Amino acid sequence: MGEALSNELIKNIYRYASCILGNRQLSHIAVAEALEAHARNGGSSRFRLYQFVNEASASRAPQADVRFSGGCGIGAELLKLPYQRRQIVALRAVMGFSFVDVAEVMEMTETAVRRHYVSSLLELRPKPAVLIIEDEAMIALDLQKIIKTLGLSVAGIAKNREEALRIVGLSHPKLIVADYRLRDETGIDVVNAIREQIHADVIYITAHPEAVTEQLGAASEVVLAKPFNARALVAAVQSKLAA
Repeated sequence: MGEALSNELIKNIYRYASCILGNRQLSHIAVAEALEAHARNGGSSRFRLYQFVNEASASRAPQADVRFSGGCGIGAELLKLPYQRRQIVALRAVMGFSFVDVAEVMEMTETAVRRHYVSSLLELRPKPAVLIIEDEAMIALDLQKIIKTLGLSVAGIAKNREEALRIVGLSHPKLIVADYRLRDETGIDVVNAIREQIHADVIYITAHPEAVTEQLGAASEVVLAKPFNARALVAAVQSKLAA
């Protein structure tokens, strides 16, 4: 049975088109085509209207400007997803459709819709940032490479307290990987200064692990010996972030 096109419904399909295309001009074109298809079909259901929007948008998705210009709160983050998953997240999270309704619009099983939705949310979730404090460039680059292979972001690489505090001021790292012996002070000194501003877990890397452990006392920090083992570092990072 057909469904009258209320102003609210038309507003919603414009919002949906903006979410999946990220471009106001392309969204207006897609919605105009969808409304024409709706009229040709004698006034179809609400779900079919969203399908018409999907059909009209499919050929324009590759042209969409990644700079979001619509009214969708998820904005540019949503445009990082592949087109089909972008539709699913927009229908569920922005338009408020149930999983059953999303499945009908997308002509998929509810199980598949749920799977795509969860994987999309995981992909969009901000990645924990890691601050590296290390004054040896080659070691710092090795640490950065290992951390990035875990899908984490590197807030920055600092050689001293000043650089570390500047990076912390710009981004609040969840984890710090710090060399112990820096040029003019210790990694513990720098971490203590950072912890006056934020809380972050720490992994120390040092050629003198016993001395560092003794200095830390009862603190529950991870101390890895240099030269460090990549697998040991990966395990330590994963353990800290999972805590």
